[in-house]
Amino acid sequence: MFLAYISSVLIRILVITLLIVALTACCHSQSVELDHIFFDDDLRQINLKDNLAASLNIDIMNQQQIVTRWHSMFSQLPNDWARSAGLSLKAESVPAIAGIGVFTYSLIRMDNEMWRGTRRLYRTSETVNELSGYAVALGDGRLHLGIASVFAGYGWLMDDPKAVRTASQTVEAFLATGITVQILKRVTGRESPASATHNSGRWKFFPHPQQYEKHPTSYYAFPSGHISTAMATLTVIAENYPQERWIKPVGYVLVGALGVGLVAKGMHWYSDLPVGLAIGYLFGKVAANPALPDFVKGPNEKGVEVSVSPLIDGQGGGGIHFAVAF
Repeated sequence: MFLAYISSVLIRILVITLLIVALTACCHSQSVELDHIFFDDDLRQINLKDNLAASLNIDIMNQQQIVTRWHSMFSQLPNDWARSAGLSLKAESVPAIAGIGVFTYSLIRMDNEMWRGTRRLYRTSETVNELSGYAVALGDGRLHLGIASVFAGYGWLMDDPKAVRTASQTVEAFLATGITVQILKRVTGRESPASATHNSGRWKFFPHPQQYEKHPTSYYAFPSGHISTAMATLTVIAENYPQERWIKPVGYVLVGALGVGLVAKGMHWYSDLPVGLAIGYLFGKVAANPALPDFVKGPNEKGVEVSVSPLIDGQGGGGIHFAVAF
């Protein structure tokens, strides 16, 4: 028992150490910024005087002109909510919103079978059981605030404005996402798998605040706050460090593991995840691009193609097939 505890502690220390090293390396690789040097999506140096800013990848452009104040992470919140609402209401957003809605509904129809299949693995496999615990920790708010602290500390010590900005925007996206998700949880009131009284969890809309606080697992399932804040943090970092091409693939794998872990531990259904991912991505984008009213792809930007589909085996098990193409 004692050896198992020591092993668990050492693994956690190793993970945190590797995370700090990776973030420090990421910051260091971007620590030198020149006012008039930018890169296109193929990392070729370009001159702003010869190119229209609108034709450039916004993941890299215009960020140097933003001055981060100590209060920006708070004062920008009303603007974040207003911009995210405006973007969501645009005609161009209708297909994406409709797709998320249809996909969520499809998952709701199969939630019980998929959860039981994942739960069976969690109970029968010691490896899956242990990894699920580590994966769920990736959605802990303390981790995201810790990541912001690493960026802030590095930026302050090394006089790196981009690292400071990333720290501020991470906290900003975390707060905007977290508050939005908490409101939605208290509106939808969906039961988590651990407290389900129905095959896929009952929806008790607008539960009484006291009941919610006394029995949170009976109301907090939809949408997932863990996965939304994890996606928000990942999006902010990827937006500020687009040249670090390992961030997105590694980050998406970890977010996917987080989603499976949340279901395995009975905290969420698979159908709680798509909306959470969308909210986190939206607020991450908005927080990381404060100077632009809309998002414009550069001429060479292909974006990320995400494929997510339900998966049910012939023995009553199930899960999600998740694929990302870069």
